[in-house]
Amino acid sequence: MRLGITPIRVESITDVFDQGKGLAGFLNFRYSDMVIDAVERGYEHIEITMDLFQVLPIPVDDAEITRLKNIKKEYDITYSAHFPIWSIELSSPNKFIREASVQSLVSAFNTFKFLESDIDVYIIHPTGALTAELMNLDVPEKYKNVLISLFANFAIQGIKSLIKATKIDISKIAIENIEFPFEGTLDIIKKLKGSKLCIDTAHFLGGYSGNVDLVDIAEKYLDITSEIHLQDFNAGGGADHAALGTGKFPFEFLKIVQEFDFKGPINFELTFAQAKQSLGFIKKHLPEIKLPTIK
Repeated sequence: MRLGITPIRVESITDVFDQGKGLAGFLNFRYSDMVIDAVERGYEHIEITMDLFQVLPIPVDDAEITRLKNIKKEYDITYSAHFPIWSIELSSPNKFIREASVQSLVSAFNTFKFLESDIDVYIIHPTGALTAELMNLDVPEKYKNVLISLFANFAIQGIKSLIKATKIDISKIAIENIEFPFEGTLDIIKKLKGSKLCIDTAHFLGGYSGNVDLVDIAEKYLDITSEIHLQDFNAGGGADHAALGTGKFPFEFLKIVQEFDFKGPINFELTFAQAKQSLGFIKKHLPEIKLPTIK
């Protein structure tokens, strides 16, 4: 298994600040330092959080570009990139919001265009918070199905616009299951011929993608999956992304992934401590799985 981590997320922006320096800390912050920290801990894959570079003044200068490319060669790691999700609504019924969302994704792609050949997977949330809110309205099922189809088609249009503007290889695009019915996500992947699925285990376990069984998902859809976000769902702990074993994660899922010989990255969208706790869970329940040594 090629295990990875998201070394810094928007939710943990305090890591960006130098202790006691506030905004001035940005002058010394380098994202590549976080990447090196992660790979020296033993992770073989890095997922880049593109949101960070649109909501914070984090530099991606020539020195940073050179360093990020050299890290891949020196440590023999792989990269994926998660397109922005904050305030993004590719499926919005408001066309101006949809168009602005596409512009954000295009800009994010261009910021990291220097890594395009090194990025294996680009993850996209096809829908956002507004769509999730509308999907939770108490309406008859037949009308809800109309909404699912409408939002899915809006998302498809937006992703096609992104592809047209960037010439991105559609086979690198992975549509993540999020707070949207999974049948709608599958419809998007089917109509965007060549795109893949990104399985987020916590989103399935938390019921965000509907009443769907995670083990069943593994049995049916690993062949169209290019990345897995590996985490538990801990409703009691108030976290939708939690360490494995703190919720109801079925270790049978990983058995299937192992037997399938899944080649894509398996990424922890967790803190380093949570990821290490998750590795302990895997070792306990599935000692036959060969894991990298993580510090």
